[in-house]
Amino acid sequence: MGFRIERHGDELLVRIEGATRTEQEVFDKVCACRGQSWWSCPSGECAKIGDCDTRRDGETTVLALRPRPGEALSPAGVEECLRYVLAEGTGVAPR
Repeated sequence: MGFRIERHGDELLVRIEGATRTEQEVFDKVCACRGQSWWSCPSGECAKIGDCDTRRDGETTVLALRPRPGEALSPAGVEECLRYVLAEGTGVAPR
């Protein structure tokens, strides 16, 4: 599974290609990290996510992440967070 992050204004679009999980599972993982701000998440960027929406674009799952008021999302921080949450529970170590 691969993904890329695109910035559109304050919003980050995460395009996940070849997802082995359903769209809802990916969405739930990211939103759970955001809601709980997992202490084990290496970047802590998830705590800055204010809103998280998902949609399908063909075979690609697209997450639209918007920051909390007064925060800015870092593509590098979100990438680190996503690598962690998408690998969690799969037995695959995050890179």
